[in-house]
Parts: sequence; structure tokens; C-alpha cells
Amino acid sequence: MQILDDIWASMKGHTKTRINDPIIGAFILSWALCNWDKLALLLFGTDKLESRIQNISRDISFLSEPSLLLENPNLLISPLILTFFYIFILPLVAHVVEKILKPTQIERHDHSIDLDLNKAIKQKELNKARLRANPENDFLAQEVKIDIEIEKSEAEIKFAEAQAAKNQQIESKAKATAAEMELEKRQYQDEADKRTLAISTSKQKATLASHRLPSAYLFIELLSESIKGDGVVMPLSAVTKCTATIFGYSDFSALLNDKNFTNEKLEKMKYVLIDTDRLTAEFTNILEEADIDIEEFDSEWLIGHLEMVFEELPYELIYPDSLANRIKEEFDEMGSALLQDDGLSGGMADTNTSFDHVDEIILDDFDYDITDSTFVVNLSGSASGHHYKEHDISGQGVDIFIEAKCLPIVGKYGLLDYEYDARARPSYS
Repeated sequence: MQILDDIWASMKGHTKTRINDPIIGAFILSWALCNWDKLALLLFGTDKLESRIQNISRDISFLSEPSLLLENPNLLISPLILTFFYIFILPLVAHVVEKILKPTQIERHDHSIDLDLNKAIKQKELNKARLRANPENDFLAQEVKIDIEIEKSEAEIKFAEAQAAKNQQIESKAKATAAEMELEKRQYQDEADKRTLAISTSKQKATLASHRLPSAYLFIELLSESIKGDGVVMPLSAVTKCTATIFGYSDFSALLNDKNFTNEKLEKMKYVLIDTDRLTAEFTNILEEADIDIEEFDSEWLIGHLEMVFEELPYELIYPDSLANRIKEEFDEMGSALLQDDGLSGGMADTNTSFDHVDEIILDDFDYDITDSTFVVNLSGSASGHHYKEHDISGQGVDIFIEAKCLPIVGKYGLLDYEYDARARPSYS
């Protein structure tokens, strides 16, 4: 029986290989379509089986009677024409249709992207206009304060220049020789330049702060309004410190002085990582300094308001385990497309397999590297396929290892979308 099973398996595999051949398979299908009536009589006719076999044998025996080919083109000529059309003509027609539709598909995609982009820009302008139009917002007071600082800096520059000119005139009269006068002039000019540089630096810092304040004020305003909903009025100093703490800054001044805290950087940011242990300790200190009853309004209450605030923003406040699982799910959805990654090509090339399937991706571990302010996720999985010569034989699999990183862009906890590095090695299990 084992011999019969081996013979049957060999015949089955050989037949399957022939049917999978594009020419033979297409010809068999074409012949069946052209001669469906004969096959129907053979399978479902009312005559005896021997009679049906004799009739179809007589009708298709064109080798013994070549005249049948001309009398009945469906025996060979029509199937050959259909096979030729299916293999050569139909792909050309499909390619032409796809080429004609390609500009329309690209135009529709571009229009969709432009529409989303215009919506985001208009929403950004609307948010700014609302902030500036509300006279009760502390933002206007801050903006006026910055304008006063700039005017004060300009006045100091003019005073320094006038004082330097006066001192220079006095010293020039007091010196007897041209050499001494020139030396004193240079000395006082150097001092005036230093004062001018210091004032200019102060003015530049104030200008940069005025550019960053609207972006930071959006968080302050949203958090303040959310907290007021519970009947709690938190001092401005506490709200600004909360805002700085969210992104990992030591205080609000460090946030305003960070050159990366700009609208351009915030638009690229995708996640704000929330470390519960860190925020619990720091928020508790902030609430105690603000003289708020932490038994009723504790750090967990404040974190809950943060979660509600971020629901209105284009980036997501997310916990480490949620972010790790989010990245894993995206690799699961990627599926066999992951096999196109260049990092896997070396490991797959060392096998005899044509890969077509990626097994389930497993989350191994994740961690936030506080040194580099980077969130790192390690995943693993495997890929399988068939032998590159024998389709019905499984080939050697590979083990897949993935390291995904979310790099910082704003502070320590404002992160970009993940980048990943994948590699593969042959599986010997």
C-alpha cells in the first residue's frame, strides 16, 4: 500500500505542476469552454457510459481523422486562439487600461492630500485667532510684556550709544596727543560694542520667546479650561510648570528657550510619552506648591485632565505599553509586505525558500532610554514559504528581529513616529 501511495503522490504532484503551467492550464480551460457540450454529455448524458465514451471518442479523434479539425474548429483551433488571447493579448489590454487610469488615480490621491493639508492649516490659523481675540486670556498680557521688554532693550541701546559718544567726546578733549586719543576711543568703542551685543542678545531672546509663547500657550489655555470645569483654579505658575513637565523640561523658562519648541517641530511630533511614575511625583509637588487639596484633586486627577486635553490636539498622549502594542499592531498589519524590507534580504538569501508569508509578530520588550530620550521596542517573528524549485515542498524558514525607535523632537517626551531596523537569519529548528 505504501508503494501505491507513493505512486499516487508522485502522479498527483506531477499533474499539479502541469496544470499550474500558464500555457497548459490556459489551454485546458479554453478546450473545456469550447467543448462543454461534449463534456456535459459525457458526465450527465442518459445513455450508457460505454456509449457516451464511444461517442465523445469518435467526435474528438482528430489524430485518426484530421478532417475533424476543419469540420469542428472547437477541437483544437478555437482553444489555441483563446489560449493565445488569454496569455498575450489580455495582459496587454489590462496594461493599457491601467496606464490610462493611472493619471486619474494620482490626481485623486493628490487632491485628497491637499484637502487634508488645507484643513490642518485653517484649523491652526483658527486656534491662533481664538487665542488672540479672547481678552480674558493671559496670553495677551504675556505678549504686551514681551513688547515692553523689546522697547526697553531698544531704549537701553540708544542710551548706551549716547553715553559712549559722550564719554568719547570727553576723553578726546582730555587727551593731549592724537595717539592717546585714538587709544581711548578704541577702548570706549569696544565697551560700547560689548554693551550693544549684550542688549541685542537680550532682544533676540525676547523675540524668540514671543514666537514660542503662542504654541506653549495653547497647552496652558486648554489645561486651565479643563481644570476649571471641576471648580479648581490653578495658579498660572503651576499650569506652566505642568506644561513644561509633560514634555520633560525642568521649568517653563527652559521650554521657552528651547529652539526646538516651535510650530514646525510640533507639527512633526506624533506622540507625547506619559511616564506615570515620573508625572505622579512631579504633579504631586506642583499641586502641593499650589496649595490644592491633593486628597481630593491628586496627580491621577491631573493626568486625567491631560488625557482629555490631548484629545483635541493632533498628537497623542500615550503610555509606554500602549505605544509598544501600537507599533506591534502596525507590523501585524504590514504582513507579507515586511518581506520587501532590505534588512531581511541577506538572511532570506541564505535559504532555498521563496518567501510569501510572515507569521505573527511577537512583542519581546520595550523601554524608554532616558539617556538618549528614545523609546525602543524589540519585536520578533518568523517567515515561511515554499522551495524555490518545488512549490509543493516547504522551504527553510527565517527568524525575524525588529528594533523600532521613536526619537525625540520636542523636549524629552515629544516623539516622532517610529523608525525601524529589521534583520533575518535562517531558522534551524
